[in-house]
Amino acid sequence: MIECVTLRSNHYFSGNPLVEQHRLRHRSIIKRQGWDVPTVGDLEYDAYDNPAAYYLIKRDLRGKAIGTSRFLSTSRPYMLEEVFPYMVTKTQLPKSDLIWEGSRFCIEESLAPDVRRHIMKELVVGYLEFGLAMNIKTFVGMMYPVYWKNIFIKSGWGVEWLGDVHKSAEGYKIVAGQVHVTSEVLSHVREVLDISYQVIKFKDDLVKERNFA
Repeated sequence: MIECVTLRSNHYFSGNPLVEQHRLRHRSIIKRQGWDVPTVGDLEYDAYDNPAAYYLIKRDLRGKAIGTSRFLSTSRPYMLEEVFPYMVTKTQLPKSDLIWEGSRFCIEESLAPDVRRHIMKELVVGYLEFGLAMNIKTFVGMMYPVYWKNIFIKSGWGVEWLGDVHKSAEGYKIVAGQVHVTSEVLSHVREVLDISYQVIKFKDDLVKERNFA
């Protein structure tokens, strides 16, 4: 299962999933990709890790995070708006509780390729389950073009580009895009990825339990 965690619900889960996802992000973003972003010890964080953020966190049997992604409503300050607004040129920057930003999509690099692929598939389905539970209509975000292709497009989830491809400070190609959330998209993605079960474990009274299977 993937845990849906907030600062308010973190104590309902065993161990400390929020800290574990910050550790995974440090391994993925700092050590492997060399991003110039804040760290403290072995934790990566930024200004958008705040009480309004939601996290999808996949952990192994030891409690170590092996997959994660972060979400924040665009009705609040968010990364595309404040740090990368120049990447959105084909539409206005969103500002709505119906549109959320997804970011910090990370999977443990040391795992076997088939295990990594399965975690990726569960996170994609988790995006849609979370979106439907929160009445989200669209996710926006910024990724490497190859990530958009391998994570979303190959899962049967169409991406609309919000601007042109740019280069990050680290020299990587990046592009902003959006994906829309509907029950029909979830059904199609489930079929493409061969995942019929509900992947998210909710423990937050802000999110009503729903059966997505």
